[in-house]
Amino acid sequence: MKENETRTIGVEMHGVTLTLRCDNAQQMRYSEVLLGPLVREPFEHPDLEVQSNWSTPESARELDAPAFDVTGLDAFGKRLYIGQDQLVWTDTHEHKHLQLRFRLRGTVPCFDVAYQYFPSAGKLSRYPDYVQKKYFDLLRYMVIFPIAWHLRRTRGWEMVHASAVVDGTRGVLLAGPGGAGKTTTSVALMARGMRLLTENLAMTDGERIYSVTEPIRLTDESLELLGDAVDGLEFQPGGLERKSMFVPPASADSQGVRPAVLFLMRFSQRAFLRRLSSRAAYRAIHATNVLTLELNDFSWYAATLDLLWPERVEDQQPPLRSLTERVPCYTLGIDRSQGTAPVVEQIIACLRGHPLTPQWTTS
Repeated sequence: MKENETRTIGVEMHGVTLTLRCDNAQQMRYSEVLLGPLVREPFEHPDLEVQSNWSTPESARELDAPAFDVTGLDAFGKRLYIGQDQLVWTDTHEHKHLQLRFRLRGTVPCFDVAYQYFPSAGKLSRYPDYVQKKYFDLLRYMVIFPIAWHLRRTRGWEMVHASAVVDGTRGVLLAGPGGAGKTTTSVALMARGMRLLTENLAMTDGERIYSVTEPIRLTDESLELLGDAVDGLEFQPGGLERKSMFVPPASADSQGVRPAVLFLMRFSQRAFLRRLSSRAAYRAIHATNVLTLELNDFSWYAATLDLLWPERVEDQQPPLRSLTERVPCYTLGIDRSQGTAPVVEQIIACLRGHPLTPQWTTS
């Protein structure tokens, strides 16, 4: 197979169908491994279409070349060009050398992703697997963000920075910023017989939580704490920011899972459990979402699309607010020195309706 040969696959997530074309075979293979059971044969009539093009400029001068023709489009600020049914973003804020175009083919929203791979020598020395990092970053623009936008637009779903596991039919949602112990705790709960629903991002309609397929990422410290608990995970080359990546287990929860308890995770010098009001939980998790890089990127991505196609489903209140009103919410302070066992025991106790006291609970 030629590395610059265009390949086409279908992806289906929560009933949304997407046809993806990509001219980088390595990127496509990487995407297929991480998307796993979501991959389908290309759809003849998908809900969304994505075309991804990868180029390697021979010089910095070539980076100035626009990927898309903006003739006839109005300039909207410094980087956006907009027309009746087309919008071009010539340089995104977060990812250098990434250009995006949104347009319609008939009534089907189309997302064009153009990336120029031109890393500095410093980047390559700091990140030996830098190319895999870009494959990971681009997968969001190729699959995750278009589908998340469509679900928000058509169903009013909201994305949350959280991990989730399933105990029987009950969900446990672990929200919080990056590095707060969500993934480590999820894997530890899996070792106790629970099933992973989602590792880093979740979606909610206000009643249920739904998976967003992404790899499991663990630091060396997490691997040491978890020990044999990671033996059942399939290693995926291309770790990010000194993290090892593992392929997520396949999830069959297309209908979502009702959460029984929600935790806002954080590390603390002393372990504690504190019950939160629904209003306080909503505000804290909403603030965490704003501060999270992935959701910050999605916010400007979705806001750009709203300029072009403003009509979308509007809920009476945000789904996250509805969720925090339905589910018992706690702040869970984790003492790293105690390992994962006390955290797991506390979560299980909350699921049973009997939080551990007194050493864990503070008012």
